[in-house]
Amino acid sequence: MSGRPLHASAPSGAPAIGRQAPVEIRGLSYAFGTGELRRPVLRDIDLAIGPGEIVLLTGPSGSGKTTLLTLIGALRAMQEGSCRVLGQEMMGASEAQRVALRRRIGFIFQQHNLLGFLTAQQNVAMAIELDPRTTEAQRLDRATRMLAAVGLGDRGASRPDQLSGGQRQRVAVARALAGEPGLILADEPTAALDRQSGGEVVRLLRELAKRRGVPILLVTHDPRILDLADRIVSMEDGRIVPTKQADTVPAP
Repeated sequence: MSGRPLHASAPSGAPAIGRQAPVEIRGLSYAFGTGELRRPVLRDIDLAIGPGEIVLLTGPSGSGKTTLLTLIGALRAMQEGSCRVLGQEMMGASEAQRVALRRRIGFIFQQHNLLGFLTAQQNVAMAIELDPRTTEAQRLDRATRMLAAVGLGDRGASRPDQLSGGQRQRVAVARALAGEPGLILADEPTAALDRQSGGEVVRLLRELAKRRGVPILLVTHDPRILDLADRIVSMEDGRIVPTKQADTVPAP
């Protein structure tokens, strides 16, 4: 079986690139609670993700994967270390700066988070609503094109309850990409999908990410999609640890 090298996952796994990485993390630590109730969740994390790179973040429940994802996605305020995302340093960033950064990131979640009273087209168009450069007609047109790109060009008028689980997740992917983000963050996007639907979603992400040079950080427990990653980063007890996988990942 052919394979491709699995990049080292510790400490930083920095990609070999000639320009600033879209995600650069150094010495990041984070804890919940204060005083005697303080519980460290992340400990001295170093990580870099290059343009167009797909990185899978794996590890047992409670290892800190989702917390790290929310810090990179500007959904939490930093506590310690450096986290530079799309050129914006998150340590000390204001709420306004974090809101502005979130608008440049595409989020994909396990539960889709689609609005049931809107059509697939309208759900996707929502991702572009805050772009003052576009009219409603332009947003709907772009939504239609994004749905076509994920194989749902004929389902734009369907509401989420009229779509299968795999179709809803593809709508979520189209929504994440519609705003032309500089980074995609996905949290267990295939957990509720069967093998075929899950494989379709991840292959679609890979194809579109490579075409546009958009990096993807994907949190998963799903072993079925490990071979679609450029790199696997393993976490344990809030730290990045050497991967327990073999030295190569089977090529798709």
